[in-house]
Amino acid sequence: MKRAALITLIFGLATLGVFVAFRFLPEVQGATMLGDLPGFVSSFQRAETLADLAVLFGVPPDAASLAAMNALNTLDLYAFIPSFTIFLIAGVFMIAGAPNGPLPWAAIVFALIGAGADVIETSRQLGLGRDFSNAEAYLPIAPWHWLKYGALGLNGLAVAGLCFLRGPRRYVLGIAALLPLPAVLAAWAGLAEPRFFAIALTLYWVALLVAAGVSLTRKPA
Repeated sequence: MKRAALITLIFGLATLGVFVAFRFLPEVQGATMLGDLPGFVSSFQRAETLADLAVLFGVPPDAASLAAMNALNTLDLYAFIPSFTIFLIAGVFMIAGAPNGPLPWAAIVFALIGAGADVIETSRQLGLGRDFSNAEAYLPIAPWHWLKYGALGLNGLAVAGLCFLRGPRRYVLGIAALLPLPAVLAAWAGLAEPRFFAIALTLYWVALLVAAGVSLTRKPA
């Protein structure tokens, strides 16, 4: 449990560090057209047609914006995705101990599905950014985006079940872990802005990070 908590804490902090680093990439700093970076990134991830890309990058496409997205997605692919995947899987071991029963395995499998969908999504964005003249070959990106967040929401649902059903009970983490899935479904149905499920997922991950720190500092009963 302590070892799993330590791994969860380390990779949770790494995930947070990479997330902050996105904003400070030189290419991102130099892309004045991006404006609201989280909104731009989310819109790019939900692109389905060439018209969607034209709205984002302009016609002809803005070279600085493409360079920024390529730099951001490269860091995403090689640092952010591996970090959050290990963070989530280690968190399951921290909460459940040995992964006995369906809930721990469901949480692990959904984390892996979410990471796999993210790899495909990010790889398509990188291919598009580097070969924009053939952009249509990489579209649509949106299905992988929704699969990623749906799977991560289901990971949260399984983790919430572990928090409520296995001791020691972690009610705050459990409630936070429940938030992403309904937020993703609401956004997919057009009932809420995508930023709401991003906020919900952030709350869940921060709660998991805090739980890891608490587990490391708590004295054995």
